[in-house]
Amino acid sequence: MVLILSFDEYEQCTDPVIDWLLYYKVNFIKLTQQDLYSNSKFKIDIINNTFLFNNIDLVKEVNCIYYRRFEDNLNLNLRNSYPTNQAMFELKYELKDLIKYIYFIFRDKVWFPAPENIAIDKLTALSIAKECGLSIPSSIVTNNSDDTANFISRNNSIVKPIRFSGYYTKGDITYNVYTNSIFIEDLRRWHCKQFFPTLIQEKIEKAFEIRTFYLDGDIYASAILVQDEKYDDIKRNFNTEYIKWIPYKFPEEIEHSIRLFMSKVSLNTGSIDMMKTKEGKFVFIEVNPVGQFMAPSDRCNYYIEQKIAKWLIKNDKK
Repeated sequence: MVLILSFDEYEQCTDPVIDWLLYYKVNFIKLTQQDLYSNSKFKIDIINNTFLFNNIDLVKEVNCIYYRRFEDNLNLNLRNSYPTNQAMFELKYELKDLIKYIYFIFRDKVWFPAPENIAIDKLTALSIAKECGLSIPSSIVTNNSDDTANFISRNNSIVKPIRFSGYYTKGDITYNVYTNSIFIEDLRRWHCKQFFPTLIQEKIEKAFEIRTFYLDGDIYASAILVQDEKYDDIKRNFNTEYIKWIPYKFPEEIEHSIRLFMSKVSLNTGSIDMMKTKEGKFVFIEVNPVGQFMAPSDRCNYYIEQKIAKWLIKNDKK
């Protein structure tokens, strides 16, 4: 049996895989956080090492697990029953430790990917990519304007989050976090000698970006062609008419380095962002172990969601 650990609601890279599992008539169960505290009944017997869910012992029946943003929405809506922030804080960590134990009892199953390996940070990934023979941008993390100004004076530069580019709301306003160019004039305007630790990188003079989905050794790369090559963050261009996705093939030595990198970080899947410079050099930017893949799948006819379903079926049979 295949176990899917994901959102309670629609998730754009989970539901298309489920569609193919249904098509192939595969025996599977989807488990969400809400199933653990409100939607369903379950029982874990620690002595006997059983996990009964819908009267099925998952420890006995499950062979393969598709792990997809299972903890991303760990935001308990318990305000009516537990009105204090401290109560909700404690219950959140009760659930987190329960989830840790669920990972433990499934430790011998085949995971796609394993939850303990998805937490690789951007800075560590850059260092390991360099060890594997991939080029990376010049990068510093600093908390002061002096080092920032020195770096900017030697490089066209961008500023970006160390961890995540998301959004947040305040009142009626939504703020998005994007990668942006940074200039000496910005430092002068901010009048700020010290600030929160920030990642500053060389801005790559790119010919185009390459989004790559890695599936247990198989590499599905897509060149992303944007009419305005001076953009800072491609997410601003995804819904414009000026973007084209083209199937792409890396040179063999780059594919070898990518496979070596993914092996070193213990990931059997992930979305890798790279750039090809105007001089023909390939530059590694980052890896997202649970990155989105439907855009290259649809636009380059890779059918990645079907390939993932087949991978799960194959490993379930093992």
